[in-house]
Amino acid sequence: MSLEPHNCPLVSVVIPMYQAEAWIQDTLATVNAQTYPRVETIVVDDGSVDGGAVVVSSFATTSSRPVRLIRTRNQGVSGARNAGIMASEGEYVALLDADDLWLPDKLSLQVASLETSSAAACVCGYEMFNDRTRQITGVVAFRPGSRPVESWLTLEGNGLLLPSTAVVRRAALDEMRGFDPELSVSADLDFAIRLESVGPVLALPETLVRYRLHDAQMHRRLSDL
Repeated sequence: MSLEPHNCPLVSVVIPMYQAEAWIQDTLATVNAQTYPRVETIVVDDGSVDGGAVVVSSFATTSSRPVRLIRTRNQGVSGARNAGIMASEGEYVALLDADDLWLPDKLSLQVASLETSSAAACVCGYEMFNDRTRQITGVVAFRPGSRPVESWLTLEGNGLLLPSTAVVRRAALDEMRGFDPELSVSADLDFAIRLESVGPVLALPETLVRYRLHDAQMHRRLSDL
């Protein structure tokens, strides 16, 4: 696939943000650094009371790619993702959490795979790193031809990290009607199950996402939910 912008489908990057002032600029920088040439970014500020929205607005003024900020009342991460998906215009939607990072070739490799298949979505490998020490604590990679959703359901290995690894076809998202806003930590698994009912999920063997580990993550605050 040629990487000339006029030949490339638009990819919409949807980033739900809640109290992510400390990380959002680094996350947006890795979107801007993508080798894929046609990208828009939608950040949904889910009722934050920190300075994250100011950081995003400032970043947008100098960004080489379109960056939009949507501010909503606090409705939870599934609702924020859905708001971003509804506001997006791309043929593909790439999900990204506000504290995670992408390697530069992520979108190029995933879109190329989707353009030559009938898959509903594409995920990739990821590495986990400690926010404080910056040390890598683990790597999750997929074998070529593996069935990632099936492995997740059978508790083989780690999850898919869908909120930061997945690129999904617009047609699949329209059929699924997005994430279930009634769910919290189980929303990603529910989304994966429904996604595979629409079409296959490809898994690239490359490690293309950096997953930040820190104390403010939702799965570390289950008592607050």
